[in-house]
Parts: sequence; C-alpha cells; structure tokens
Amino acid sequence: MAVVVGGLPVVDEAKHGKLLNVVKKIFGQVGTVVDIHMPFGANGKTTGFAFVEYEQEAHANDAVRTINNFALDKRHTMLVNKYEDIERYQKTPTEFVPPKVEKFVEPKNLKTWLMDPARRDMFVLRHGSETEIFWSDKGELELDYAGDREKKNGKQWCSQYVLWSPQGTYLATFHPQGIALWGGDKYEKRDGAGVGYHHLDVKTSKMLRAFPAGKPTGAKGEVVQGLMTPFKWSADDKYVARRGKDVISIYELPSMKLLEKKSLRAEGVHDFFWSPTDPILAYWAPEGNNVPARVSLVELPSRREVRQKNLFNVSDCKLHWHPNGTFLCVKVTRHSKSKKTMYTNFELFRVQEQLVPVEMLEVKENIVAFAWEPKGTRFATVHGEGQQRLNVSFYDMDGGNKAAKEVTLLYTLKDKACSHLYWSPLGNNIVLAGLGEINGQLEFWDATEQQSITVQEHFKCTHVEWDPSGRVVATAVCQPLDNSYYKFTMDNGYTLWTFQGKQLLEEKKDAFYQFLWRPRPRTLLSEKEYNNVVKNLKKFEKRFDQMDRLKERERLAAEKAERNRKEQEFQELLQKRLATAAARRAEYIALLDGYDSEDESEYIVQSHTYDDVLEVKEEVMRK
Repeated sequence: MAVVVGGLPVVDEAKHGKLLNVVKKIFGQVGTVVDIHMPFGANGKTTGFAFVEYEQEAHANDAVRTINNFALDKRHTMLVNKYEDIERYQKTPTEFVPPKVEKFVEPKNLKTWLMDPARRDMFVLRHGSETEIFWSDKGELELDYAGDREKKNGKQWCSQYVLWSPQGTYLATFHPQGIALWGGDKYEKRDGAGVGYHHLDVKTSKMLRAFPAGKPTGAKGEVVQGLMTPFKWSADDKYVARRGKDVISIYELPSMKLLEKKSLRAEGVHDFFWSPTDPILAYWAPEGNNVPARVSLVELPSRREVRQKNLFNVSDCKLHWHPNGTFLCVKVTRHSKSKKTMYTNFELFRVQEQLVPVEMLEVKENIVAFAWEPKGTRFATVHGEGQQRLNVSFYDMDGGNKAAKEVTLLYTLKDKACSHLYWSPLGNNIVLAGLGEINGQLEFWDATEQQSITVQEHFKCTHVEWDPSGRVVATAVCQPLDNSYYKFTMDNGYTLWTFQGKQLLEEKKDAFYQFLWRPRPRTLLSEKEYNNVVKNLKKFEKRFDQMDRLKERERLAAEKAERNRKEQEFQELLQKRLATAAARRAEYIALLDGYDSEDESEYIVQSHTYDDVLEVKEEVMRK
C-alpha cells in the first residue's frame, strides 16, 4: 500500500539523498517502509513529490492521519494522500450529477426504557443458550426480550458474554466473529465492525479507527490475561487512551487523531486510569534503574503534571478513584529491604483541592478489599491475617466529627465473615460479603448508624451487584462460560434482596453465566437540584404511594377477574356435563331394565337400633 507525498522541497541530485533520508525517517515512525521513490523532472531536479510504499495498509492509513499537514520547515508542509485515492480522484467525471436525496428516516429512540411509568430497573441474564432481559419491580419480573427474532431465523442471540454500554444505551453481545450492538425498544442490531479493535460512532455506525488485535501486555512485555480491551475512555468521552512501552497514546474523539500528534511520555508505565469526572489521568510506574516507583496525575489536554509522588520499596500498586473524582487512593504494597516482609499503606490524594495534598495511612495487617462510598467522603477496608474471620474498618476523609480535614478512623468491626465490600450507589448502606471460601455470607450494614440490618446467606455466591437506584441487591452464583463441568452447577442462579436484606426472589438456573443490571445515564440535575429533591422527598412519597396503591388494586382486581373467569369456566363445564348426562338418562335406565339408581323411591329404608357399651366404671362405696 503506497501513499503520495506532496509539498516536498525541490532539490537537485546532490541534495536528493539527504532529503530522501529525512522523508524515510519521518514515515518510518509510522510503520515499516518498503520503498520510497522521489522522481526527477526534465530540469534535473525533483518534482516535489514522493511515493512511499508500506508493508501494511494500516500503516499507510496511519501515515495519512498523522503526517498529513506536517510542517517540514517554514516553507514546506507535507500533504499525504493514499495512492488509490489519487487514482479515484482522476476518474471523477467532469459533469456533476446531483446525488440522490434519500428520504429522511426518523432515528429510533434509544432511551425508551427510561420512560417506564413505574421507574423500574432492568437486568440481563446469560444462561445456557439463552439471553434474557427482564424488568424488575419488587421481586416481580416481566420479560422484555429474549432473542425471539433471532430464534425464528434459527440463530442464537448471543453465544458468549454480554455487556451494557456505560449509560445503558446499548447491549453488546460477544461472538466468535466479533461484537454486535443492540439498541431501542425492540433491540435492533446496529452496524458494527470486524476483527480487531474498532472505534465506532454508534450514532452513524461509521468506523473512526481500527487497531490490530494484539494481546495486551504488561510493562515488561508479558501477556496480561483477563483484559478485554487495552483502551480506556475519559469521563467526558473526549479522549480514549491505550498504554504502550514507556508511553500512553491519547486519541481525540471523534477524529481519533493522536493528541498533539505525539504520545504522553510515561517511563515504565505499568497501568493508568482516568478520573471518573475530570480530564485527569493517573498512572503508576514501578521502580527501576535506581529510579523510585511513582504515581503521577496528568491534566489533559495541557499535559500538565498536577501531582507526582515517589514511592520506595514497592512491590505493587492499585489505583482506586472515588466515583466523584474527589479523591484517589493508591494502595501500595511494600516490602522490607530483605524483601521477606510485606506491608501495606494507602496514599490518599485530595485531587480537587489546591496543590493536591497527599495523606498516608499505614495499615499493619494484610489488606483484602477497599471501597469508596459513592456519595460521601468515607471508605471501608477489609484487613486481617486470617481467611475466614477478618476485620472491617470505616474511615472518613473529612475527619468525621472533627473540625480538621484529615483521614480519620471511625470504627472497626472485628471478626467478620467478609472478603468483599459493596456500597449502595446512594451511599450509607453497604453489603459485607464473604465470597469464595466463606461461602456466601451477606451482612447488610448501616454505616451511619453503625448497626447490622440483617445477615443472610447465598451459598457459593460469586457475584454481588446493586441496581442503579440502590433499592435492590442481586447476588448470583455464576460459572465460567468456557467450562462445561463446574463444581457450582447445582447452586447456579441468582437472588434479589431489598437494601435491608429481605429476600424478594430466588431463581435457579443451570449453566448460569451472567447477571448484569442495566446502567442509567448520568443525572442531568446539578448537585444543588439533586439535594433539593432529596430534601423534599416526602412530597414525592405521596405520589409514589398512590401509584403503589393503584398498582395493588390493579393486582387484586386482576386476581379477582382471573378467579371469576376460572369459576365461570367451571360452571359452564359443569352445566355441559349435566346436560350430557340428562340426555343419556333414558338410555341408562333402559340398560338397567327400568331401574333408576338416582330415584329415591327405588330405595328401601330400614332402621336398626344397636346398643354399644361405651364405658363401664365401678366404684366401691363405703358403708
């Protein structure tokens, strides 16, 4: 695949080799160059054009995107086009033919599920060969779609896993051939792409850019298992980034062009995460070549380093952003100089404060789990040296009741059967879950009141997830899709609980693979408007109570109507059978030689009296 380069300097044969090396160096940064041809004109000088041939078409496409309009010097700007495009332009007819105006088609509403009058949440199930989407309302389920259209065509809707888009607009189904997107009230298929990593504008189904589907690797080149995609999106969807060797490549959307035509330099970068709310990227790099490990926060598009923290004797780091982007927790696993002893501390960044102050919290015990409270300043940790009984501690970044803003231990729960933490999306309520070897113990905890609401159990539980409203918790026992024999098969299924731990529904499913709540879009309310709604919640309670009463009356009326229908069916069947029996009565009597077994006058009534001794009692009387 070749590209045509224009705008080059016109030079004689003496300078031809030097210019050729410059062009080769620039275009060689994109991919492997097979050949470069720079023709001469009749005057013995170059024509200002060159032909660059690549091994792969993808490299030629990248050259057009990244080098086109590149300034070689003050007087020369390179113009890069694909050779096949030049040929196509030459074949353009001289006479203009107006394009056919297609009839406007009203775009389908992809948000219809948000218009549900009862404000119900949805979830998707994957089990066996089935993919089912349900409405959920206080444990009552209503099937919305189960791939009936695909079944009629002899196809299976999904053969692997499913995934909701971040705002719940689309459902992605995974197949050996690729990924399909579905949206709208009838879950119609959106046009997609083929093999590799493709970035699409889902509104137009136009492919923005494609990348070869290589295996994701670590900082040292090792293959990293379990990563579905090496790309990570910024909170405002303006950027998408992927990690390379010593760099983070950041692409602007929707053009998919490299930001400022160069990657962000990040020596030894091991992993990175975007802030959930701001265009801030946090990454960490392990120590090496006498350089300490470090955590860096970079603001984009300015590339200004907001904060950097050097770390010593580091074995591993885990980055945890607060959902509101206000804090960043770096869980640092350190080792002693002998590397025989491991210990943990937290580096807590106050990201939205001036100069981004950092506090260190050291925990002497092994850290099993960490979780931020979604709406608040608290976080919880699970720590301890055992496997079955661990401790759970709650902290506050704002000092609890103290005047000073500093991380403060609120309280610690001793000897809890807990290995994972699941906060409600609304905060305050948290599920202390004992998964794995603890076999599914669930404690519903009120963090503010510091009291247990209830303790439940879902045996062999592997998955816990709150619905977006914070009203319902789903727990599930799922098995891997690629394992036909699995030890939890008999326990597979899911259970729905209220936020107070009351069981709403329990369903057993063989070959159960996935349970996923459908996410909701970001709220359009400002923080002030949201707080005002919470403050005046009692005003809205009457409306919802009225809706609940109306729904209950409708349910009772439906039950009564069903009862009346069944009773009417019974009476109709009874009368039909009585009429049939009456019509055959004469024939029946004739078969019995005139004897009518239902005529009471044919019977002889005889009465007999029998005496039975029920009890004999003897008493000795004194004289």
